[in-house]
Amino acid sequence: MALCLAFLVLAGAEFVVRGPIRAIRTATHFNDFLSPYIQARAWTRGLDPYSPETLLALWPEGAPHFLFLPIEVADGSILRKRGIPTAYPIPSLVLIAPLSRLPWGLAYGLWLAIHLALFVLMLPALVALAGFSCRDPLAVFLVAFTLALAPFHTGLVTANPALIAVEAAVISLWTARQGYDVATAILLTLSAGLKPQIGFCFLLYYLMRRRWRLLGRTLALLMLLTAFGLLRMALAHTPWFANYLKDNQVLLESGILAHFTPVNPMRFGLINLQVVLYSLVGSVSVANRLAVSIGATFLVVWLVVILRRNRRDEDELELLDAGAIAVLSLLPIYHRFYDAALLVLPLCWAMVSFRKARTFSSLTLLLLLPFLIPGGTILESLESAGRIPSTFASRWWWQRVVMPHEVWLLVLLCILLLYEMTVDWNRRNASVALSKPVGMDNANSGAPERDHSRQSIFPEDTLARSAESQARD
Repeated sequence: MALCLAFLVLAGAEFVVRGPIRAIRTATHFNDFLSPYIQARAWTRGLDPYSPETLLALWPEGAPHFLFLPIEVADGSILRKRGIPTAYPIPSLVLIAPLSRLPWGLAYGLWLAIHLALFVLMLPALVALAGFSCRDPLAVFLVAFTLALAPFHTGLVTANPALIAVEAAVISLWTARQGYDVATAILLTLSAGLKPQIGFCFLLYYLMRRRWRLLGRTLALLMLLTAFGLLRMALAHTPWFANYLKDNQVLLESGILAHFTPVNPMRFGLINLQVVLYSLVGSVSVANRLAVSIGATFLVVWLVVILRRNRRDEDELELLDAGAIAVLSLLPIYHRFYDAALLVLPLCWAMVSFRKARTFSSLTLLLLLPFLIPGGTILESLESAGRIPSTFASRWWWQRVVMPHEVWLLVLLCILLLYEMTVDWNRRNASVALSKPVGMDNANSGAPERDHSRQSIFPEDTLARSAESQARD
């Protein structure tokens, strides 16, 4: 316990220094909240939020003014070079709109406060999802490991909406377990509205769990949010859709930030499969097709296991199922390092399974350890500064294995989680079969399968009914 507490203190200190303190110190720098803040302000005024000219015209006085802004807006290269205006959908701008009415400094402070508040709420939610008491050493270790995860530090410093999407989604797992469907729908709407590629994997999870009411409320809120955003654009007669499509096209095809080729000097800050696949096949189109194919294959495995599992096991395996789909969702499409904050879910499952499946838990933690530092970004910085010997940097294994090591770790973690899902399903089926009395199948061949499972799960009820029957005879 003392060792866990020491780890907690160190991890907490690291989180404060590398997260909030660093975010405050870099508040005058460019961050990922600035562009959606301006775009949300444009939406409230009925202007095109995806126009570079609008972005420049509404640039807030309190924000840093960069020399490249008017130059790159004039020559049309700002979207390709800087990724702004961002391609966030209309619902995300509607969610950010209340903050856009405030001065930039105050809006950024509140945005950072929301990040921290949701993070603090997420910690006890994780402990509760794991079923730990606050005094359990595993609970302390879980909180400490979460505090030490570098994606949270990076997400705070960059002020990216993805971190709020992750925190809201994780908290929603706890509220859903408690039966708070309205609160869960609001949290899922916040997650999917701010970052669809994060929130929608949780919607798929609840779809497979047949949580129809919860899913219906969430989709209704998302549609209401979208309709409200589109109505504002329609009333202002603002042509915005063409620029929105262009922003997405540039981001995914020619934009530097999302490019996974040497054109992007920060490509190893990406964690999607294309980073590794391009280094192997040397073709952008082939890398994209392979990434989608591999992601689809993993998804089919996940769906088959979920569909064939008995529904009574869903709550017990919630963290495993949600963790697997969360990791899987990171692989086939564009994701940056801060999106790996989703790894708190497999981390939580590893803590839950530590006492009964120590090998699996140890392997999971081993794969998660490198995410305590932003390894890809650090290696890029060292390489660009010339601190990596050329004999290493020119080797195939350096560019294909070492530099994109985070992607390889996510692939291995996804395979491990899917394997654990399959093994657990087979193990449970075998235990149910062994618990059936001899001759039960033949004696009750016409009885529904549901009765068999009840007799194997509740043996006390079976014995009680047998005793009552003998007494009556």
